[in-house]
Amino acid sequence: MIDDATIDARLPALSDGAVRQMFNEINTKGFCCIPDYINANDLQRMQVFVSRAVANSQNEYVVFRGSEAVSGTGMDELATSAEFTSIFSRLYRLALGNAPPQVKFYQILRCLTGKGAARNSLIFHYDSYLITALIPVTIPGTGKRGDFLLFPNTRKVRAFYARNLLDKLLLDNRITQFLLRKRARSRNTSLVRVQMVPGSLYLFWGYRSIHTNEPCDPESVRATALFHFADPHADSSLKAGLRHA
Repeated sequence: MIDDATIDARLPALSDGAVRQMFNEINTKGFCCIPDYINANDLQRMQVFVSRAVANSQNEYVVFRGSEAVSGTGMDELATSAEFTSIFSRLYRLALGNAPPQVKFYQILRCLTGKGAARNSLIFHYDSYLITALIPVTIPGTGKRGDFLLFPNTRKVRAFYARNLLDKLLLDNRITQFLLRKRARSRNTSLVRVQMVPGSLYLFWGYRSIHTNEPCDPESVRATALFHFADPHADSSLKAGLRHA
């Protein structure tokens, strides 16, 4: 049974030294990992939600956006956890040298299964947010696991949104996607492949790194909770204009 305390009380407390080590690992390896970050009982609560969601979707791909969509699972509590959000604040300060904004997430839960497992995989992209946290909830134990693939830290934070948009346009086309998939199949040395473990916490520079996931077998389920923080171009007038065009 889970005690009455919030999930925040069950998360490991990370010292500034530990966060600095994480920062260094992201810069050198491309990502960092905190094993068993989520308590086993809390993880089970998340997994039950995923199982029900997949069943309700007739065993097809389903995605949830925002804390309200995953209310009562523990993933909603993470979004406001002091322990969890402090990781992002400290990484932000180390990365940019500036005081961090209030931590508010763009939060997603992706449940990959069925025919949608292939359609929603191997799409290489940059995130719109500086820091991305990934918590595997359910990962297949056999067959195709849906490994996380990463070409780490391939660009800097762009000063202007237009340059960021150009980066994304150059990446989001058939030729570039074909070449990146070919590099992934060849086990290119610059590619980082991560075999994820449920309940662990993975962090990387989502904005700066080209990344994607491999597909899992259609009869399996690969569910990951994603927390995105700090859009470098949130105040761009060009971005606002495109959004409302």
